Amino acid sequence: MNLFRSEEHVRRWSGFSAGSDDGILTLDQAMAVMSTPRHRDRLNGRYVSSFPSYGAPFFARLREVTGSSPYWAPPT
Repeated sequence: MNLFRSEEHVRRWSGFSAGSDDGILTLDQAMAVMSTPRHRDRLNGRYVSSFPSYGAPFFARLREVTGSSPYWAPPT
């Protein structure tokens, strides 16, 4: 994971690709996505058996945070 100080810093990064602007998330947005059970409950002893139930809340939060950007859409 690469963390950047600002959007400007991201855009100056040598690995930045034009057209990937929708992929830029603020720290608050990344924290919102990572606060779903898919990430938050990794130390739960039933994590693996519960994993199928984590997808829907994760993708709902991802759509909410990113405004349903196609950049973040899961592969079909």
